[in-house]
Amino acid sequence: MTEFLTMHPAKAEFKRLIELMGWSQTEAGRRLRKTPSAINHLVNPGHRNKPTATMMELLKVIIAKERPGIIDGQTIELKDAGTGAKFDAAQFSLREREIIEGLKKLSVKDQEVVYSVVKALLRVAGWKGGKTKR
Repeated sequence: MTEFLTMHPAKAEFKRLIELMGWSQTEAGRRLRKTPSAINHLVNPGHRNKPTATMMELLKVIIAKERPGIIDGQTIELKDAGTGAKFDAAQFSLREREIIEGLKKLSVKDQEVVYSVVKALLRVAGWKGGKTKR
C-alpha cells in the first residue's frame, strides 16, 4: 500500500493504467515497444526512470482504442466517474476492484469499520478529502 503513496505521480499513473488494462509488464512492453525490464523500471518506485509524456500519451491512445469507455478520445484522459455517468468497473485498477469486491462481502457494520480505518490511513498519508454522503 505504501508503494502507491510514495510513488512518483507519473509512475503511479503509468502503473494504474497498465493494471486497468490487466496487462503484465511483458504485455505492456510488447504494446509500447519496450522491454519488460524497461517497463519494470517505470513502475518501480525505487528506480529513477519515469514514463515520458510521449509514452503516457501513447499508452492512453492504445487504451482509448481498445477500451473507449474509460479514456476520452478527444482529451486522451481518463473519463471522470463523477459526472453522473453510469458506474463502470473498468475505471478501477485490479487492486481497487478486489477491495470493492471484498467490501461487498462484509456486513454493513463491518464495512463502516473498514471505511473508518481506510479514511484514517488516507488522512495520515495527506489526503484532504471530506466526508462522503451515501
